[in-house]
Amino acid sequence: MSGQQTVWGEEFENGCVQGCYASAFVGPNGGWTVTNTGTNGACANRWFISCAENGGVVGSCGVGCGNNETLHVGNDISCVSPNGCFFCPTGDCGAAYDASCPAGICSFCCSCNSAQTDQRAESPVINLTGITGMTLTFKYMEGGQGASDNATLWYYNGAVWAQIADMPKTVVCSGQGTWTAYSIAMPVSADNNPNVRIGFRWINNNDGSGADPSIAVDDVQITIPFSPPGTGLIVNELSNGPTGAQEYIELIVVGPPCTNVDIRNIKVDDNNGTIYNGFGTTLTGSGVALGHLRFANIAQWSAVPTGSIILLYNNTDLNPLLPPNDVNDSAPMDFRYIVPVNNAVMQGCNSSPNPASFSGYFTCAWVAGNWNYISLRNEGDAAQTRDAQGRYFHGISYGTNGQSMNNGGLDNLRISAMDHTGRVIYFNSGNYRVAANFTSALVAGNETPGAPNNAANLAFINTFACSLPIELFSFTAASLEDRVRVEWSTASETNNAVFVVERAADAQHFETVGTVPGGGNSLILRNYIFDDPRPINGVSYYRLRQIDTDGSGSVSQVVAVDRGREEPISTWLADDLLHIRGAEAGARYAVYDALGRRLFSGSVTADPHIADAPGIQPGTWLVVVVEAEGRVDRSRVLAR
Repeated sequence: MSGQQTVWGEEFENGCVQGCYASAFVGPNGGWTVTNTGTNGACANRWFISCAENGGVVGSCGVGCGNNETLHVGNDISCVSPNGCFFCPTGDCGAAYDASCPAGICSFCCSCNSAQTDQRAESPVINLTGITGMTLTFKYMEGGQGASDNATLWYYNGAVWAQIADMPKTVVCSGQGTWTAYSIAMPVSADNNPNVRIGFRWINNNDGSGADPSIAVDDVQITIPFSPPGTGLIVNELSNGPTGAQEYIELIVVGPPCTNVDIRNIKVDDNNGTIYNGFGTTLTGSGVALGHLRFANIAQWSAVPTGSIILLYNNTDLNPLLPPNDVNDSAPMDFRYIVPVNNAVMQGCNSSPNPASFSGYFTCAWVAGNWNYISLRNEGDAAQTRDAQGRYFHGISYGTNGQSMNNGGLDNLRISAMDHTGRVIYFNSGNYRVAANFTSALVAGNETPGAPNNAANLAFINTFACSLPIELFSFTAASLEDRVRVEWSTASETNNAVFVVERAADAQHFETVGTVPGGGNSLILRNYIFDDPRPINGVSYYRLRQIDTDGSGSVSQVVAVDRGREEPISTWLADDLLHIRGAEAGARYAVYDALGRRLFSGSVTADPHIADAPGIQPGTWLVVVVEAEGRVDRSRVLAR
């Protein structure tokens, strides 16, 4: 599947009803300017940005002021226009220009001023560094009289301006122009060019002859061909909840099977699956929440196994089917991350996209996550993921036609045209860029937060997962004074010859640091320890490569170790009390038995923290401590 990725765009949204000069407009990309490019009369027409010429959908007739501002040429009120007192005494009546009054009869006109015009509206500088093969698109309407009253398209390469197109006149309907789509390849000199500008030039002579419209332009975009990569996060399930705002978005990590994906700074948003949402519509009515979320730049998100499920949910209105929180895949280790969006492992941007003015992803100050930044409208909205630069990866949309919903982004994944009050959308199996592979249904009996959606969905997830011929009960790595201790436990093993301990500094390029003999065939809990005597300073990553007796093998998930800690966390059980030393205040802890059942949990309040350990019987127990920055420590303790 491929589409067009927007790399720059302008919507001309300034909220102006009439009479706002284009030379004063400053959009999210910067300010526009107007340059005199030839002879201009005493009362030349002007470039305006206002809703006096409303931006309609392609194929529609031009109309008066609506709610979608455009760039257009109209008569000026700052002087006495030759015919303005007859057809537009207020000035700026949309794409309606004053063609002047012939000299012989100007005494019968409003004035004998010349309305001859030659002006170019010019964009701010567009930085296209690292981008090639671009296309410029926009919608426009144009009238005039041949080459005498005419609009042209111009391009600036950082040194000189040059005309690149003379757009054809558009069809007249109901006395006005027809909104028409236009597309042209950007000049090759725009590739990797940080100083590009585009411009629209309008000329009209002073002969008193011509026909409206003049020129109006809207929804300018520079796009590139885009085929989303095969590694990232896809939307697996999206629920509006049974009532209120009991909403969640469930994601699946996809990529080459048995690998790990760096999802740090990946964005999660609504925004209809397209970077510039609502072209030709009212942004405030098309399902765009102010702001968006991203995965925090922390170690736990740097190497997430493919096939993992990540559930993000609204913590202020809990869906009754939500499983217990498991923000670090530690309770238990099952490749399931259950995350309230206000947790420290998520971050929020509270400024972009902004439905009141623009829909792009711009630099912002990151704050705590908040569901309001991606909240879902029942009548029509979307869920999507984007990389750290804001480039689209996957998204689905839904909603009624009356809510101006688009077709679902680059993949055209608009799953349903229904109001989604009390409904859920879920992916089944196959190609996740095909709408037919998704289902829209009532929430009752169809919501499965934090779990596969059905048997077909489980089979799809298993194509990415890395399954060991062992049942791995726990796998941890902890920084000690002079080494890193890697520990793991297996509940069962089948034909397991050897474990290979591997380490990487970047979660991608692993090297062998040691081996430990496997248990062959086993149905009992087996514990293993490996000490890395030459650990890497800072954050490092460990995984297990398991080798069968026949030479085949597979790898485990990845765990991170931060050697920056001054003191490792230590835990022990004594006299029916749990002791935790070295953990920060507010850290969460949980204790599990040999079958992976959680016995009790709590929060660290002091150092050392001492808590009752109810129900502890003789045996080996797993203690998991999760700190605010995403650091996870796991240790086994022995109760006698």
